[in-house]
Amino acid sequence: MDGGAAGGAGNKGGSGSGSSGRPRVFFVYGVGPDRRRLMGIAMTYAGRGLDACKMAVRSNPGDNEARLDYASALIGAGRAGEAAEPIDEALRMDRTNAEALVLRGVVLVAALKWAEAAQAFEAAAAADPGSVAARMGRAMACARLGRHADAIESFGEAVRLDPSSPDARIGLGGALARAGRPAEALAEFDEALRVDPDSVAAHANRGYALVSMDRPRKALAALARALGIEPGLAAAHVGRGRALLDMDRHRRALAAFARAARLDPDSVDARRGRAEALDRLGRHKRALAAIDRAAARWPRSADVHHTRSIVLCGMGRLGEAVAACEEAARLDPDDKIIAEALADMRRLAAGRV
Repeated sequence: MDGGAAGGAGNKGGSGSGSSGRPRVFFVYGVGPDRRRLMGIAMTYAGRGLDACKMAVRSNPGDNEARLDYASALIGAGRAGEAAEPIDEALRMDRTNAEALVLRGVVLVAALKWAEAAQAFEAAAAADPGSVAARMGRAMACARLGRHADAIESFGEAVRLDPSSPDARIGLGGALARAGRPAEALAEFDEALRVDPDSVAAHANRGYALVSMDRPRKALAALARALGIEPGLAAAHVGRGRALLDMDRHRRALAAFARAARLDPDSVDARRGRAEALDRLGRHKRALAAIDRAAARWPRSADVHHTRSIVLCGMGRLGEAVAACEEAARLDPDDKIIAEALADMRRLAAGRV
């Protein structure tokens, strides 16, 4: 998530409740085709408006619940930076307030301070061992930090605490898929669908898991279910593109990626997919131009640099391909697929010298 509240498809699972009895924090899961994009945390406050929340704090300065309602409303309004002050005030009154610590983690997520966010969620979990939100927040932050084993552990704890939560299952499945364990991930997505048969995120992530298991036809069926519920889900169109690439239906894949890009102009995965489809169609110069634009926009995306290395390799520019793949490996040293691709490219380059 690039700041602010999360977007995209997902199921919602609440954290602790405010004075209204409604959850303040919701975790929203993305369904990126590499199964590693947990989009972040979206905030909601279903009670009073901002002005009423602020007035409640002024009327009763000792009411931490009112203060946290106000912080939550600020974050929900996209004003996460302003929420830090009431959260800090709440923690000065009670430094072990688990909900305040979760909200601090949310503010840090909005600022893309993943390591500090992980620490805040860890403190929340220590303050309240039964907090599902603390486990989910830590897992999300760990996933963004590349701490995949920690992400699996925290999502697993969330599942243990709330076995009926589709969100926890989807999060655990995504973390398992990222760790190269798609069969286990598929089982978690299936369990999420048992609880919530209409979960768009579970259907779409199930499709991605099937793609990674070389089952593109079944993947297309799962993605069709997701699109039947939410036709405008860009990530599901990207997933269709991935499955179609695996079936060598390159023109249809290109169309799927193009539609995804129209639906979500900020989708890095749609841009990567379009470049890959162009490369498969032999349009190498256009593919390179497309992935170069993506690299300029998302310079810290390991996947973009990996795709760029593939395009360059197809053009016979092996030295540049190795350099691009090395950058991908530097950005995500735990990615086994990138590591294997780099080893292959180095061997290929050595054979050409």
